[in-house]
Amino acid sequence: MFRRFEELADPFQDHDEPQPSSKTWRYLLINLRPFRTVMAMSLGLTVIGAIIEIWLIGYSSRLVDNLAAARREDFWASEGFGLLAAAALVLIGRPLAGYLRESLDDIAFRPNAETLFRWRAHRHVLRQSIGWFRQDFSGRIASQVRDIGTAATGAAYQVLHTLSFVAIYVAGSLWLMAAIDPRLIWPLAVWLLCYLGLMAYVIPRLQKASAQYQGAYAELTGMLVDSYANIDLIKLFADTKAEDKEARRRFSQTRETFVRVQKLEVLVNSSMLFLGSFLIVALVGYAVVLWQSGGAPLGLIAASLALSFRITGMAEWMLDAVSSLFAHLGAMRQSLLTVSQPLAITDAPDATPLAVTNGEIVFRQVTHHYGKGDGGLDDVSLRIAAGQKVGLVGRSGTGKSTLVNLLLRFFDPEAGIIEIDGQDIRRVTQDSLRRQIAVVGQEASLLHRSIRDNIAHGNPRFSEDAILAAAEKAAASDFIAKLRDQEGRTGLDAHAGERGVQLSGGQRQRVAIARAILKDAPILVLDEATSALDSEVEAEIQDTLYGIMEDKTVIAVAHRLSTIARMDRIVVLDHGRIVEDGTHAELIARNGIYATLWSHQSGGFIEDDEPAAD
Repeated sequence: MFRRFEELADPFQDHDEPQPSSKTWRYLLINLRPFRTVMAMSLGLTVIGAIIEIWLIGYSSRLVDNLAAARREDFWASEGFGLLAAAALVLIGRPLAGYLRESLDDIAFRPNAETLFRWRAHRHVLRQSIGWFRQDFSGRIASQVRDIGTAATGAAYQVLHTLSFVAIYVAGSLWLMAAIDPRLIWPLAVWLLCYLGLMAYVIPRLQKASAQYQGAYAELTGMLVDSYANIDLIKLFADTKAEDKEARRRFSQTRETFVRVQKLEVLVNSSMLFLGSFLIVALVGYAVVLWQSGGAPLGLIAASLALSFRITGMAEWMLDAVSSLFAHLGAMRQSLLTVSQPLAITDAPDATPLAVTNGEIVFRQVTHHYGKGDGGLDDVSLRIAAGQKVGLVGRSGTGKSTLVNLLLRFFDPEAGIIEIDGQDIRRVTQDSLRRQIAVVGQEASLLHRSIRDNIAHGNPRFSEDAILAAAEKAAASDFIAKLRDQEGRTGLDAHAGERGVQLSGGQRQRVAIARAILKDAPILVLDEATSALDSEVEAEIQDTLYGIMEDKTVIAVAHRLSTIARMDRIVVLDHGRIVEDGTHAELIARNGIYATLWSHQSGGFIEDDEPAAD
């Protein structure tokens, strides 16, 4: 029965807006375009519903007058048709209009609109650079994407469903009173002026208080996400009293801002009780005075009584809706601070897919300091021939990870050019660039999905046999076969947990290696790829890695120098510059930094004497 309403709007339709607007109303208007028909139909039904209610009150007034004047034996003959028509309107027309409007609002609009706002915000946020994500809490970003759907839809719903209905009803009531007796407009007009004055006083204060509350709420959410995401650190190192003091400060700040909002709501509600009482006394009392003087019929008192109660209730409803509207707008502003930020890394307007014919990588005078003036890379030029295997060596903070991040275009260099097979990577699409590069990092990140999806990343072009073969090559098939998650799923169907928490560090690393093996990209980046593995498994994986390096261009970052000793070349970085370049034997014979690092190794690792910076 409701399927037709569900399908009146498509929340996933194509959207050409490159940058979400940071202005709340503009953002709403742009993103609500797919719902123009639904909203127009709902507004039309709102008008119909308000007209029906006002007509019924007007009809009731005339009915009372006719009851007072007509003889019982003649009443049905004179009023029977009108009563049947009113009954049909009440029993059929009013419920049907309400059903259609509620279905449009609550089925066609709200679920689809929430999905559309969240989907578009998610797609935009997902295109942000790695650096952008590193500047914020992932949990807070997720909550802002989620909240933008609730807030934007709630704001539009209040305008569409509540404010429009009340405004039409009050306007219709004024018209009805004027039609019965123009003098009855005065009590309504006085009440309306007082009501508008109350709104003028409360709305700006409520808007400010709601914005402050949403800001404090967002900070509290960020603190909670940070605490729960780093619970191990808090348990091991945090001072409980200091942690409680900071948490209490955030909770108190949120409470204080919430109290400000509630004070205004109490002021509004108590004021509305007074205004409602005034309207009842003024409107009904004035009608009684007019009736007593013979200037108005008895039905006018019935209509005045009905309208005064109904308008009072609606006015309270409207102020609640206004309060809710500004709370939603405040939440929207807070969310838009995150989800409307422009993309830091974008594809060039004429970007084309990267075509890898050989796999040659060239860095031309590349400089990148993350906007800090130091750290990162400083005027680095490096040519890696097609199919060459190059190891990157250097203490922490010398620019190894920066070089890899720039190659993957997680950042754009502040100066210089990076080319793959002669193509500037800023002139190709980011998706095509990353499709040609397989990466195994030091800390393997897994999604809370099945092990199968973590290896194939949901790509349907990979068969089950190919996934199993990749797991076998990565020495992961044995432990995968024994996996069972909390839902009882086993093997490749078992879920890895948030960030792969259900697996050990070595198991996560082997899944990541299987993922790289399956991807079979022409360029392979290994960033401490075996550091989480024990010696026996590492030896097994090393042979596998050297096997998959065949016919690929490889960049391997390592602290454990034994893992890269067999590379074609070893490049040594120091303070963001290349200071040595050659084979393992050549660099040992040169007796420079590499030779010193090799001799200082303890257990196969470089001893760091500088703080990590990349």
